[in-house]
Amino acid sequence: MKISPTQYAKILVALSEEGGDPSRVAASFLSFVRKRRGTKKLSGIVRAAEKFSDEKAGRVSLLAETASAADEPMRREIARSAGNLFPGKEVSLRYVVRKDLLGGVRFSLDDEVIDGTLRRRLDEMGRRIKDSE
Repeated sequence: MKISPTQYAKILVALSEEGGDPSRVAASFLSFVRKRRGTKKLSGIVRAAEKFSDEKAGRVSLLAETASAADEPMRREIARSAGNLFPGKEVSLRYVVRKDLLGGVRFSLDDEVIDGTLRRRLDEMGRRIKDSE
């Protein structure tokens, strides 16, 4: 039976919660993954394990895409907006600059996207104009 990255991640999180020596837990887990020929799944395992840990701790990690580098006041505003989207959660943000967005911010969490960019608004406006013709 094949084990999915999500299943491996649940095993890893459960092992890490038992409170053993982290380096020993990691070595043991990696040995288990190698024996099951699952090393190609490691990046997916790590992502899923981070997600499970974040969920248990009440955290959410978001990718914030902006059209230009965010200065400190802009980062505070983005953090405030993200906090409003996920009330009661501790939000951590990773920033990426994407000039094609033109303005605004797009938040990504796994396969969920919250798009507040100027590019999206212009695209919507263009579709409405085409539909009305």
